[in-house]
Amino acid sequence: MQTEDRRSYVLRLLENRPSVTVTELSAHFGVSEVSVRKLLTAMEQEGTIKRTWGGAVSTSTLLAEELENGREPAGIAEKKSIARAAYACIEDSDTIFLDCGATTIQLARLIRKGKKRNVLIATTGLNIAMELADSGDIAVIMIGGEVQPSVLSCAGAFAESMLNSMYFDKGFISGNYLTVNHGLTTPNADDARFKRIIMEHCRETYIVIDSSRFGDDSLSLIAKADELGNIITDWNVPGELLRGFENQGTHVIQSTK
Repeated sequence: MQTEDRRSYVLRLLENRPSVTVTELSAHFGVSEVSVRKLLTAMEQEGTIKRTWGGAVSTSTLLAEELENGREPAGIAEKKSIARAAYACIEDSDTIFLDCGATTIQLARLIRKGKKRNVLIATTGLNIAMELADSGDIAVIMIGGEVQPSVLSCAGAFAESMLNSMYFDKGFISGNYLTVNHGLTTPNADDARFKRIIMEHCRETYIVIDSSRFGDDSLSLIAKADELGNIITDWNVPGELLRGFENQGTHVIQSTK
C-alpha cells in the first residue's frame, strides 16, 4: 500500500469513528509502529489530523467537540502558562525571534499587552506579525518567503536569506517532538534546517513546548538535548524526565497552572 493510500485509509476511518491507534494501523498496513507514527506526524503537519498519545483523531471531530462543549482548544491552558513563563524571560529593548506556533501566538499577545516595551520582534508567523503590527513601541520584522498555509508561516530560501543577516538576543522556538535521547525533532527536513539557523542566530534559545510533545521522535533533527539552551514546558511533564534534560546541561523552566 502506497503512502497516499495509507493517508486515505486513515481519513476514511476517522470519518466514521473518533480515533485510530498506531497499533491497529501498524497491523493493517503491515509496517512498523515507527513508520505509522511518521505517517501520522506528516498528516498532522498538513492539518488533516491531530496526533494523540498512541494514535490520532480527526481535526474536524476535535473542533466540533470543543465548540459543542464551549471549551477552548485542547491544551490551551498549558500553552498560555508556557507563554507566561516565556514572557518573564523577556526584558525591555530585547531583540527577539518568535517561531510560528500555538504557544508563540499566546506569547505575542502577552508582549502586545505587557509592560515590557521597545522590543523588536522578528517572525515568520503571519498571525504573529498581524497580532503585533499596531503595537506602538513594539517593532515587527516579517521574515518573508514561501507561505505555508497549514501553519500560517513563511519558509524557504528567501526566508533563510533574510535570517542569515539578523542576530537576536532571544529566540523562542517550537518543535514537534522532544526526547532526552534524540533531542528536538520535526517531520520536515527543511523546517529542521531553518530552525537550526534560527538557533545559531540567537544569543539565548528557549524551546517552548507543551507536555504532549514529549516522549516521541520525528524524522529530522533540529538540535540534540545538550544543544537546546533552555526548555519552557508545562506542569504535566514528570520531574524525572526533566531532570534528564538538566543532566545534559539544558536549563528547564516548568510553568504552573
